[in-house]
Parts: sequence; C-alpha cells; structure tokens
Amino acid sequence: MPAPVDVLGLGCLAVDELLLLPRWPEPDTKTRLAGRDRQGGGLTGNALVAAARYGARAAYAGPLGRDPDSQFIRDLFAHEGVDLSMASESSSARPIRSTILIDQERHTRTVLFDLAGSVGAQPDWPPEPTITAARVLFVDHYGIEGMIRAARIARAGGIPVVADLERDEWPGFHDLLALVDHLIVTRAFASRLTGLADPAGAVDRLWHSGRQAVVVTCGERGCWWRAADSTRPAHYPAFTVPVVDTTGCGDAFHGIYAASLALGEPLSTRLEHASAGAALKAMHPGAQRGLPTREAILRLLLNPTISPTNHP
Repeated sequence: MPAPVDVLGLGCLAVDELLLLPRWPEPDTKTRLAGRDRQGGGLTGNALVAAARYGARAAYAGPLGRDPDSQFIRDLFAHEGVDLSMASESSSARPIRSTILIDQERHTRTVLFDLAGSVGAQPDWPPEPTITAARVLFVDHYGIEGMIRAARIARAGGIPVVADLERDEWPGFHDLLALVDHLIVTRAFASRLTGLADPAGAVDRLWHSGRQAVVVTCGERGCWWRAADSTRPAHYPAFTVPVVDTTGCGDAFHGIYAASLALGEPLSTRLEHASAGAALKAMHPGAQRGLPTREAILRLLLNPTISPTNHP
C-alpha cells in the first residue's frame, strides 16, 4: 500500500511569468528588464511545493488540463515530488496564468492574472476515501462548492482543514470559512472579513469554538495567533532578512504550517518554521523557486546573525 498523504490540496495552480524591473517605469517609456523567469505558482500549488520541500508527502487532487501550461505543472510537480495520481483530467481546465512585475528598487510586486480556464475544486472530486486518507486537507477559495464538500468530509472524518483564503465574493464562501479549523489569512483580508484594522482584534473576531488555530499574518511585523488552549491572541515576530521579492511568502507560510501540522509538530513549531520559511522565501524572486527546504529553515533558526524582530 502507498504511504498515506500528509497534505492533500485541491485548489489554485498557476504558471507565473516573472519580470524583474530595476525600478517602476514612467508612463510611455521603455524599460530594460533586469531579468525574467517562469515558475509554477498559485495558492495551493505553492503550498504543496512548500510542504513537499519541508518533508511532507504532498498530493494534488484537483483538475488539470492537457494544454502546455498544465504539462508545465505536471513536470514541475514530478520534479518536486508532489503526487498527481489523484488529480482529475479535464480538457477545458488550465492553470491560472500570471505576470508578476517585481520592482527591485522598492521591493514590491504587482500580480496580473488571467482566470480563463481555471475551474478550481470540482463539486464531485476527489472520492471521499481520498480525502479521509489524508492527514491534512488544504483548501483555497477556487471552486467554493467543491471546497465545501471536501472540507465537510474532512471535518466529519477528523481531518484538519488548513485554508489560504484571499477573496470572499463567491456564494458559499462563509460556509467554507466556518469549516476551516486552521485559518491563516493576511492582515488585509482579516480586516476585510471583520471590519477591524487591529490584527489581534481580527484574530478574536475570526475565532470560534470549532477552530484549532487562527493566524493573521502581518508580513515584516510577524503574525498574531490564537489556539484552542488560549484565551486571547498572542504575537509571534517575523525574521529580519534582506527582502528581494515577497511573492509567495504567504503561500510558504501556509504550506509549511500544513506540513508541520501533518507531521504532528506542536503549534509553536508550526509558527516558528512557517515564519522562518516565509522569510527565506522573501530572499528570492518568484514564488516557488525560493521556497525553502526544512534543512534551510533549521539553518536559519541556528544562525545567530538573523534574529526575529521585536515589534508587533
């Protein structure tokens, strides 16, 4: 029998075209690129690669097409060790196509994306035994109906659900949100969901008795979190590193957290390793190429010249 899957993902895959700009161009001018690259991307795609590099057995069980971009993802996942045996095939499906403009002067990035052909999780796939055989189910907001079905099956079977959610305009979103027991969202999205600018207050507002953990990430200012055995939010600091590109930092955090959870590590380790992994990712352009291994994370934690910042 094959080894059980640690992290099973269903959602968003992308192919990212990265354009490195020495500085943001003025209108009606020409700018020579400092570099360009093509990488895999997407909320779930990045998280699964991050989980695999951390040492978890990661698998994708969403749809893939037969187009060149889908083949690019297949080849990439084969190289990374992400299992595709549970993925479904659809002639109409294709990964999201993104163009990411990285301003090297201001260390910012702008993402332009094309959703044509992106279908997200399917309402009748994967089979229930595939979901309940996983140690962690990873969901995002692409294909809400399919995500709700999978999350309900997982929760009924005692399988933790980790979510990377960025948008809430689809019908059924709040049904999915309620099913997630390990909720990790950015400060901006937490504020949108709760109406609160304060991340600690947003953690409390997003908390309910069905959760095991709520984390609101704040970039260079670390994250605020609350767990089932705590009564109020606490702060975990970020790591200070030279920033090249923040694309995929949140995905690194999510994927490493999910992998650490699947491997039975305590919340303190999940937060420490996810925070360190997000920092290491920020030192590299693009999302997937800079995702760290577990060994790189442990080296960072042992490096006395790179320490957490101390401001909430």
